[in-house]
Amino acid sequence: MNEMAGKAYGLAVRLDLRGALERTALQSALSAVVERHEALRTGLRQIDGTLTQVVVPGVTVSLPVVDLGGRGPDPAQLDREVRRLARQEAQRGWNLAQPPLLRGLLARLADDHHVLLLCVHHAVCDGLSLQIVLRELLENYTGGGPAGADEPLQFADYVVWNNGGEEFPDPEWSARRQAAREHWSSTLAGAPQVLDLPTDRRRPPLQSYAGARVPVRLDTAFADRVRDWSAQRGVTPFTTLLAAYTVVLARNGGADDLLVGLPVANRSHADLAGTVGYLANTCPLRADLRADPTLGELVRDLYDRLTGVLEHADLPFGELVELLAPPRMPERNPVFQVMFGLQQDVRRGWDLPGLRVDVEDVDCGNARVDLSLFLFEEADGAIDGFLEYASALFDRATAERFADQLHTVLRQILRDARIPVSAVDLVGNGSATTIDSFLDGGPLEQPWPLVWPRIRELAARRPSAEAVRDDAEALDYASLVDRVDAAAARLTAAGAGPGDRVAVLAERGVRAVVAMLACWRAGGVYVPVDPAAPLPRRELILEQAAPAVLVCEDPDEQPPHHRSRAVAIGDLTAEADAGAGTPAEPAPRPHDPAYLMFTSGSTGRPKGVAVSHANLSSFLHALTGRLALGPADRLLALTTTAFDISLLELLGPLVTGGTVVVAPSSAQRGAADLAARLSSPGITTAQATPAVWRLALSAGWRPREGFTLLCGGEALPPDLADLLAATPAEAHNLYGPTETTIWSCAARIRPGEPVTIGRPIPGTRVLVADAALRPVPPGVCGELLVGGPGVALGYLDDPARTAARFVPDPYHPGERLYRTGDVVRLRSDGLIEFVGRVDEQVKVRGHRIELGEIESALRALPGVRDAAATVLDPRGNARIAGYLVADDGALDTAGRAARLRQDLSEALPASMVPSELYAVPAIPLNPNGKVDRRALPGTGRRLEGGSERVAPSTDAEHAVAALWCELLSLPEVGVREDFFGLGGHSLLAADLLQRLERDLGARVPVAEFFMEPTVARLAATVSQLSGAVHQTPTQDPDGRAEQTAEPSPEDRGADGDGWDFPTVRRSVTVPGSDPVPLEVSP
Repeated sequence: MNEMAGKAYGLAVRLDLRGALERTALQSALSAVVERHEALRTGLRQIDGTLTQVVVPGVTVSLPVVDLGGRGPDPAQLDREVRRLARQEAQRGWNLAQPPLLRGLLARLADDHHVLLLCVHHAVCDGLSLQIVLRELLENYTGGGPAGADEPLQFADYVVWNNGGEEFPDPEWSARRQAAREHWSSTLAGAPQVLDLPTDRRRPPLQSYAGARVPVRLDTAFADRVRDWSAQRGVTPFTTLLAAYTVVLARNGGADDLLVGLPVANRSHADLAGTVGYLANTCPLRADLRADPTLGELVRDLYDRLTGVLEHADLPFGELVELLAPPRMPERNPVFQVMFGLQQDVRRGWDLPGLRVDVEDVDCGNARVDLSLFLFEEADGAIDGFLEYASALFDRATAERFADQLHTVLRQILRDARIPVSAVDLVGNGSATTIDSFLDGGPLEQPWPLVWPRIRELAARRPSAEAVRDDAEALDYASLVDRVDAAAARLTAAGAGPGDRVAVLAERGVRAVVAMLACWRAGGVYVPVDPAAPLPRRELILEQAAPAVLVCEDPDEQPPHHRSRAVAIGDLTAEADAGAGTPAEPAPRPHDPAYLMFTSGSTGRPKGVAVSHANLSSFLHALTGRLALGPADRLLALTTTAFDISLLELLGPLVTGGTVVVAPSSAQRGAADLAARLSSPGITTAQATPAVWRLALSAGWRPREGFTLLCGGEALPPDLADLLAATPAEAHNLYGPTETTIWSCAARIRPGEPVTIGRPIPGTRVLVADAALRPVPPGVCGELLVGGPGVALGYLDDPARTAARFVPDPYHPGERLYRTGDVVRLRSDGLIEFVGRVDEQVKVRGHRIELGEIESALRALPGVRDAAATVLDPRGNARIAGYLVADDGALDTAGRAARLRQDLSEALPASMVPSELYAVPAIPLNPNGKVDRRALPGTGRRLEGGSERVAPSTDAEHAVAALWCELLSLPEVGVREDFFGLGGHSLLAADLLQRLERDLGARVPVAEFFMEPTVARLAATVSQLSGAVHQTPTQDPDGRAEQTAEPSPEDRGADGDGWDFPTVRRSVTVPGSDPVPLEVSP
């Protein structure tokens, strides 16, 4: 574990002493406390390869004095200086081999005002023990000594008894321990051991333990209401407060089943009342919300569950971890990542004759888990405390929102406990309107005509300006209008009347553009069909669309049942026949369908989305204005016409007087051709998916100054965003479902800024809401709903699906919202962050996995040009697979692959490191230019020789493997197999590291082992170490000199609630007995 972990497991307290202070008496009083309690004279030392508790007699504790009296009379300035000193002292590291693990500092502010700072390590003291230390310190100071000054039960005695030691026989111990194991096995069966709260930053690969606090306070009146409500229902305020906290966690984390860690004093035996040591345990309480209970039902259920927790609280947390065998998670606390506690306030009532004493907890700047709520009941009835948060994950503003939500939920519990948890309003009354308006893209300046009238109007003004070109031909605006008029007449003659559907099954180019516009000129509905799509898919689309006319390259190549209505696109789009008149122009209404776009359906059948003329016109008006497209722009069209984003490419220039340059379909498949076309003279704008932009960059293309780059269609990976932002181009990240007309949100891609989908485009409004369409506050994940003029008509011949996805807007009567199914969250800066899909959450071993984050790490590997990731066997043995495209053939070697794994383990949490890597020649793309994840499995060459066991080859690997075999009772192990996957656990890991130091002379940091617990990595580390172990002479309890290696700050495990007691094998020396190996819970 890292150095911060050690600092996180210290306790610190501040005593303001006002009055005449006798410093010598205070020093003597403190020394007497240390002498009375063996735990305070205990160090942790390695003896015979075992980390051992050693009680050292005659230990003294110093009390240095810092004089702050000369800093000026300003009380606020003095207090700031004291707090700085307190934080500095609390964060100072510990030498666990050298007791006492308690230290003090006395600051003089004035002759009648001193501040005593006491810090103690959790290894030897818990919260109640610190109260005992304070009480005895003050009793000793007055000269009376501890009340009832009999020798207290020492911590070592307790540990032996709690672990069934023979020195303190307890005939019920075995039965009690077995009952506890059965209780926890049953209670926690199937419980998720990961709570994924939305974080402001990516979780680091190794838990950092850096933390901060925000205050939480319930004034006396509010706290009394909580007590009264609880008493009326026969529960405790603890349970009611815990229920409110649970709702906040569940709603923010999107969880319906979660575990909350509860610190338990674990002092039910009367003889433990005066014992100093770490007796406390931390037990998980399960909150099961899967049946969507009411708030009152949740409170009652938690109250009932607390009984079982308290009855079985003496099972050490380390044993619980072994019992549950959670996946190895060095990036987070195992079993639970949130905690809750409520206790009586002990900051008052310490006064002595002639000395006023005020006690205050010191904020040590750490966080043992992601989020902890600790509350204290004050003497005046108020409830005061703090929310401790991991500052590596959360901003202060986020923690403050959590605290505000706690008050909001509590008020709802008191007001109406019949509300289901899913219906709890986290925002609070009156906030919905604020949030909804905050996500409004603003009005469109003025209405536009529909698309075809707009183009005709521009053609009248700029008849000779180039409108559209491909590799074969080019048309100016006047010629385009003539061609469209002629094609419309031919469509009418072929049987396409107003409102009829016209399917266009043709290659991209000028002819396809003319055919599309002719559909609208004739009053029809445009239905694009990709000629590259598989025949079964084309047949399904044509079957559902039932077009009156099918425009295709060659009618004779179509199946017989299509030929009667098929028209060759070459004939349709030819120049007008001599003497042909201009047909009458139907006037479609704004809400008539303009096109029918088919997208993939969850049932396997494509679903047709009907989009109106008004939808399309409003979108083009909004986005072309946002991008400032004009007559000087030439846009390179790269997308298949069957993907709705192609309509921006084909129509954006035409409704602003610019030029469309249509590239053939092959342009997306060849990097060199793509780069050449993007570099063509005059090209000012292009739109493509992230995969296509990556292909262009891989070919060496760089946009020129003034180039407008549009990226969308799938999530933008952060590494690609960085590459695009580093170019001179004006780059935009675009978001929008087909059902809301192409794009709904847009964000500028800027250097150093996080990837978001920005804000709504003009005319569009969006709502981030829960399942009941209630707005969720900033920072909370919710479904994105889109409203405004872009919301499409609905699904073709599917009223049930339309009603489910296009819902009434509860905040704008008479209007509709489209439920996108996309999970987003509103950031504090007003930008929207895309998180994932509601219906396609990727989970592996209980972890929510973002494949885009994994892919970014894969692409950052040396020698890797492109990469993709997917989940194999998601319903069975789910595992992550990575697919790599190399710059050269360097991925072939196993040694290189091992290095890649090591780099990944340093960049990603263990839960996100792919278990399988494959080398592929290219990442497969679907016709829309998106990564085709379904085509990934079964492709490429498995790196590292597949799943075959790789035998040790070097001396170091043989030595390490031999230790593994001995500890794991296995005949052989492979150098790339996981220690924990082979049955290892934290205690065995501790033994292994001790044996490595004793037998091979290499002290391997625990953190490094947990990052990649394989023979290969461990052997490489052993080979790098010199073998020299820093040793210092110490005294054992009998006074004999020992050479004992000092535990370094890294020699701490990673298995539980911060300072990792379960991973440390301990012994205590009890007079008259041999050392007894112990395991002490946190």
